[in-house]
Amino acid sequence: MSKLNILPLPTFNRLGVNFTERDTAFETETISVPEGSERQIIQFRETDCETSVTVGKGARLNLVQVFTGRCASVLKTTVADNAQFGLIQLYLGGDNVSEIITELSGYRSGFTAEIGYDLGYGDVLDLNLVADHYGRRSTSEITADGILRANAQKTFKGTIDFKNGSSGAKGSEKEDVILLNESVVNRTVPVILCAEEDVEGSHGATIGRIDEQHIYYMRSRGIPEEQIYEMITRARLERIIKKTGDKDTQKRIYSILGWGDDDE
Repeated sequence: MSKLNILPLPTFNRLGVNFTERDTAFETETISVPEGSERQIIQFRETDCETSVTVGKGARLNLVQVFTGRCASVLKTTVADNAQFGLIQLYLGGDNVSEIITELSGYRSGFTAEIGYDLGYGDVLDLNLVADHYGRRSTSEITADGILRANAQKTFKGTIDFKNGSSGAKGSEKEDVILLNESVVNRTVPVILCAEEDVEGSHGATIGRIDEQHIYYMRSRGIPEEQIYEMITRARLERIIKKTGDKDTQKRIYSILGWGDDDE
């Protein structure tokens, strides 16, 4: 799978971070990023929510959403000419239904999604992500890393849709899933739709258990098997957590996961 030439997520100062918490039954909100500006928003979600986002011409938005309870979430985003939308989502247990629809309407509009999940003991995640390419030379890059423990269930449907007129557009999606128990249920459904000839799309998935030789090697070095599993699975999520670029956010996520706050 070729590497797309997409700008990295921007780094923001602490003053550019907005923390949002919701404690009511249902929330709707609108986020608008003006032309040429940059913004980062960090949200911890525990209840149902619907969010509409507009990223103006030449603007950049980095949106971080952390889900820690039982909720249904809808995120609809429109990305204008030369604008960039970076999305980080973490699902840390619970029963979640999530829909992400991103409309790449502008010329050279870009969308990157980094999704991580740690599910177990009856947790459920049903995630539907759609990247609609309308703009010429628009780009999307979707990656997901997750861990499924005892009795967890996860469905991830990722769709890249190249609309008529999106010539020169590129899109990719990839998911890596670690299965830690035979009782887990995993469904990975990548879809690429194409109504335009001059486009490039790719998808892939890696699903399976931790390599037994890897476990044997680490056990031979005196590391308990339970600790081995935690080390490997933690590395998966930590890669995404670090991309939030905010120490306070990282510490709070570590606390939710029971990792402590000593990770610098």
